[in-house]
Amino acid sequence: MRKQYAFNLIELMVTLIVLGIVLSIAIPGFTGMLQRYRLQSAVLEAQNDWLFARSTAVKFGGARSPAVFYVAKRQNNQNWSLQICTITPCSEGSTLLRQQTSEEHKGIELHSLSDALKENKFHNFNGLPNFTQQQFINFQSGQYQLQLQITATGLSTLCRPQGSISFGGYAECV
Repeated sequence: MRKQYAFNLIELMVTLIVLGIVLSIAIPGFTGMLQRYRLQSAVLEAQNDWLFARSTAVKFGGARSPAVFYVAKRQNNQNWSLQICTITPCSEGSTLLRQQTSEEHKGIELHSLSDALKENKFHNFNGLPNFTQQQFINFQSGQYQLQLQITATGLSTLCRPQGSISFGGYAECV
């Protein structure tokens, strides 16, 4: 009898069938993981943009410096943008410093947001926002939700809206 050095066709077919079964079980589990990572990425970018806007307002400082605006625009859940501008609230004649849009974050919905964040002007001397109560932006990807909460002093935190699915060690919003 000859010594065999390679796979035969039957062994190859059995290996491919087993691999197909394993992949068909594993792939649906990746969907939730991808949704969570996309959601975290979008919300962390929104939080970083908020901090950038605050620090830019302080850096510009002074009465003659241009104002800094943080503007959240939402036409519907799938069509939104977060913008940081100077001079006017992100319209004609303003300078766009940063922008985050729904096109950059496919599958991420801006589920809801506070009215004060639709056009927030920072105070040039101390970087404080122009609202007096806590504000929020609520993002969603699939069944997962995260909320960016912003206090009247400008501090930002991430949490899960009440009743949403737990993930990533985020506490439930208060």
